[in-house]
Amino acid sequence: MALLGVLLAAGALAIPWYSAHQYETQILAWAARSEQGPWRLHKVSHQAGLFSSGGTAELQWRSVCPQDADQEPLSFALAYRISHLPSRGGLSQFSWTLFPKGAAAEAAGLTAGGTVGYDGVLQADMALPALTFGVSSQNIKLAASKGRVRLDGNALHLQWNVADIAYTTRDSLLDLHGARMVLALNDLQRTSGNLALDLDAATAGATSLQGLSLRTEVGELAGGLNYKQGLAVRQMEWMGRTLSDVVLEAGVTGVHAKSAQTLAVLFKDQCGFAALDPEKSALARQTISALLSAGLKIGISKFKARDADSSVDARLELELLPNAHGEVALVRQLQSSGEIVVKGGMLTPEQVQRAIQSGYVQEVPGGLKMGYRYSAGVLTVADQPRDAGVVPLVLARFDQAVNDLLAPESKDPRVLVDDPATRP
Repeated sequence: MALLGVLLAAGALAIPWYSAHQYETQILAWAARSEQGPWRLHKVSHQAGLFSSGGTAELQWRSVCPQDADQEPLSFALAYRISHLPSRGGLSQFSWTLFPKGAAAEAAGLTAGGTVGYDGVLQADMALPALTFGVSSQNIKLAASKGRVRLDGNALHLQWNVADIAYTTRDSLLDLHGARMVLALNDLQRTSGNLALDLDAATAGATSLQGLSLRTEVGELAGGLNYKQGLAVRQMEWMGRTLSDVVLEAGVTGVHAKSAQTLAVLFKDQCGFAALDPEKSALARQTISALLSAGLKIGISKFKARDADSSVDARLELELLPNAHGEVALVRQLQSSGEIVVKGGMLTPEQVQRAIQSGYVQEVPGGLKMGYRYSAGVLTVADQPRDAGVVPLVLARFDQAVNDLLAPESKDPRVLVDDPATRP
């Protein structure tokens, strides 16, 4: 029995010892490699213990762009404490406070407390006190706010709530009430996931709204990157009108994922595209060409709004078909369609009559509709073929300019349509 007791005691002590060792190793590793990016963890003072550890550090953020080398870094003081004793809630518990260097922790600090589970999942509740900050004539006031974060490998889930936000300038005031944010990323490296923003109410001068909802989704399917965004407003006072059930759904789909990710890395690593060296500049041009040649869709799939006696519904889509020739050819790739339907008292009877007589508008029950489609040089409006005019010519000239920009080493002229200006 004595031996069994010793073994159980040793096992019980091994867990906090291992936990303390792992945290100390990780913290020191973060401090050692922090010079590789914009974030720097230094002045680390870690006091390791068997049952609990704690310490302080300074966390800095500095732009890695050469043009910002003279800027002072943003510095934050960090204080933390970790309990290594396992509990029903997790393997370890922690708390920390982060606040701007030189400020009192209780005045402007971000505080957090949470657990690391037996499965390695980190969960924490966070809180911020009320804050006021500004530059020149611009001022922002944030009410006390709180949130929760969950980190599971590369997956992140963050939610944050703040009751009131006021943004003041010399000439205007923007008031936001009941703001809520939920961010769910499936992969931190590829930033795929969802973002949801909700507002109970907002006012800016004579414009006000109630019940705003914004949804953003980024995902990858079969090598294509899809970006979708949806906006909904329950009621809006705008330009003397009361609008309700406002909905806007838009997106970019089928973007060549590998090209988009290459451009994102170049933009991040090179501090934008303004100062690319010749090698990186050539890579950026090749990647943009590949992205456009692969095709994509850009569109507003739904727009609608109502007021007391009228409504409007619309959609618009632009599509670039894939091009196997390896260069941009909008004259062959581009097709587009759209329509708008207006009902009710938005137009006077005289305006309705003139619109119908133009031949570009169709009468529908309760209103008017105008629709179009363009593809391969053919334009259809109100279900009738129309003269596309100079559209193919303009697209061809645009193609020439874009391809010259993306492939400046090629001096051979390209004739993509029967352009009279290019005939001998």
